[in-house]
Amino acid sequence: MGFKAKALLSILVLYCANSFSADCQGSFPNLISDICYDCAYPLKLAGITFSDGSDYDTGASTSPVCLCANNLTAGFPMSFWEPEYMMDTTFTAGCMPLLGGIKITIPWNTNQNGAINYTNASIQGKSRQAFVQVNEYLSPVMTLLGLVNDSPCLDKRSFDTPYASWADPTWGDDILSMILTPYAYPFAGAAAIATEGVDSVAAIVGFPIKEFFWTAGSWGSVYPVTGNVATFNSVEQLSRLATMRVLAKLHAAGLQQTTAGDGALKSCGAFGVPEFVMDKRQYRYNRIYPFPDNACTPISRPLLTVERNTGRPQDRDMGYYIFRRKDCCETFGASGL
Repeated sequence: MGFKAKALLSILVLYCANSFSADCQGSFPNLISDICYDCAYPLKLAGITFSDGSDYDTGASTSPVCLCANNLTAGFPMSFWEPEYMMDTTFTAGCMPLLGGIKITIPWNTNQNGAINYTNASIQGKSRQAFVQVNEYLSPVMTLLGLVNDSPCLDKRSFDTPYASWADPTWGDDILSMILTPYAYPFAGAAAIATEGVDSVAAIVGFPIKEFFWTAGSWGSVYPVTGNVATFNSVEQLSRLATMRVLAKLHAAGLQQTTAGDGALKSCGAFGVPEFVMDKRQYRYNRIYPFPDNACTPISRPLLTVERNTGRPQDRDMGYYIFRRKDCCETFGASGL
């Protein structure tokens, strides 16, 4: 499911007869001006908050000193929001909007292309459903720009594409996807709808409710973790829900870990500890394509303000920078933020 940078380059060379096409639009993000770096705050060092901002209690230790059992070193706890991933959505399978609109023209089923469908609702009238593809890019911008020389807390991996939904056979199959998340069966319908409002209100004033893991509030239901969205309200809502489902899927598969909390703090590293049922509070969204929103939007928060002007016909693809909450032990001697 993962693609290393060299493997991706090889695919582009071998299969991309036409790298850019009319049905795949996009642009490379400007890492200086497009990203809302204020979303990295608040910053806490040794239990002291040095900058204000919206945050939640991860349960990490507030002691001014932390110990790393794995290498018997000591340091001070540090917490912040790291801009670590880019994610984009598209209705064209193989299209990568945040890579400049490049399209990988390898064989696929035409059903993999996204669509918006109008159906007759049971309450008489019409409802809209949609299917969309998602790409995830590893892009730890603080490391890529050299903002920090050496810190065990920052992701030092190079740019990569760890997930592309068009290469995932479960992305378009709701039943097949439930094999990965069998615990989600009771929450794929009415239970999610009943708690959407409560979760959404909580996200307006702060962050969503961790215990309501099956719902993304005003965005929709987390399960099934596929590109099939039963209630489509806008491209913005569809895109954020689909990307959030990818994060939940990767957590369930053990491919994504949590970097928030006391366990992550004591792991004394950039990658955190396993978390198979995702705590949705640990991610915040900053839209960077088709134009930046300069916002730090937690999952479940209503999108009335950030989706303004995104309903244009040409804005069918969306791209985001994902900030991830990080608790880590900055060991003495390392150069931190």
